[in-house]
Amino acid sequence: MSDSSNTPSISDRSSTADTINSQNLSNTSLEELVPLADERTLKVVTRANQYFENKNYRAALDEYTKALTLSQPNLNPLESSDFSALLFSKRSATYYCCQLYKDAEKDAAQVIRIRPGWAEGYFRRAEALLDMGKYDEAMDDYERARTKDPKNPRIPLKIAKVMILKDNIGMGRDICVNRNALVTPVQAKIFDCAIEMKNIIYIVADTETRKCVVIDACWDVDGIARFINQHSFTLTGAILTHYHFDHVGGYPPPPYDYIPIRVPGLYTLLKRYPEIRAYVHPQDLPYILEANPSLSSYESRIVHTHSHYILQLGASTLLRFMHTPGHTPGSQVILVNQTRLFTGDTLMVGSFGRIDLPGGDMNEMNKTLNERLARFEDGIVVYPGHDYDGDWTTIGMERAKGIVGKIVL
Repeated sequence: MSDSSNTPSISDRSSTADTINSQNLSNTSLEELVPLADERTLKVVTRANQYFENKNYRAALDEYTKALTLSQPNLNPLESSDFSALLFSKRSATYYCCQLYKDAEKDAAQVIRIRPGWAEGYFRRAEALLDMGKYDEAMDDYERARTKDPKNPRIPLKIAKVMILKDNIGMGRDICVNRNALVTPVQAKIFDCAIEMKNIIYIVADTETRKCVVIDACWDVDGIARFINQHSFTLTGAILTHYHFDHVGGYPPPPYDYIPIRVPGLYTLLKRYPEIRAYVHPQDLPYILEANPSLSSYESRIVHTHSHYILQLGASTLLRFMHTPGHTPGSQVILVNQTRLFTGDTLMVGSFGRIDLPGGDMNEMNKTLNERLARFEDGIVVYPGHDYDGDWTTIGMERAKGIVGKIVL
């Protein structure tokens, strides 16, 4: 179902007389869909498609609306056709791209009204409902779309996405202090940099024992502490996915040393919580100590986490560490309960971490992506260290993109 194609790729067809039977609409021209349309209407639709392909969505909306007026001025169901259903589908996709989800939902409903046998209308409506946070309704429409178009590979991925988002409803809250509450110039400068870096800090907690660990605690230790207190958690450890200052804190190296201050992070956390431990892969420890000399006094509280190291927060919360060099020598990912993978900068949405910084190694990164991570099942949800192109993905999604290799047995 490509938004930019001239026709929807729908394999299921209605058996009514005015529907194209036994033919894939993705291979059908506009002229075949609407043999009685005048040349003016076709020109308007072609122009709308071009605007859409160029991401000029507002202009595309105007043109699709003109085409609908020309082809079906009264919206009479008896006069509806495949062509008008197609136009409503196109305009629904365009409304969606403009983040006008209510309008996208309404146009998708028109597609369903005109051609209830098509998958396209249900898919379009599900997309709009999903972004409005109506997960149950979206799931119902995705399931209807899958029933009508069982061979479409996108629909199962969308269904999986809904399931993950429903599971994550209680997650993803901002825990940092309000930017407007900052009063010191140092804090203001740190937070301006943090906004650019788009780091994600994670707290993993066992709901029975209330024990928790924080992953890549940096930038705002006060916000982290406040969140932990608000939820009556007990912090027992700080996990580091790799040594870079935006995950650990400390004095930034070039080219980030334009910030002439120490970024709060692991040192601040260990000082505030004298009972907790830090979990670090030993190959990254020298880099961490170089940027944080004060941490030397806390070395006895640093646990070396080799591959397959296990940390248990309670009977139902198990964290398993895996060494994934490439971005840095000691990069590591953490698998929680065999279902959630915290990857730092090793794997992000549609990309992987840089290998041009000190300790980066393309050969090791290739092994990590194509061998180490390839062992994980497709359904494992990935939480990256930065929100560059999204704040979660799955192993299967990244495998489909070619970022993660084929399954290694």
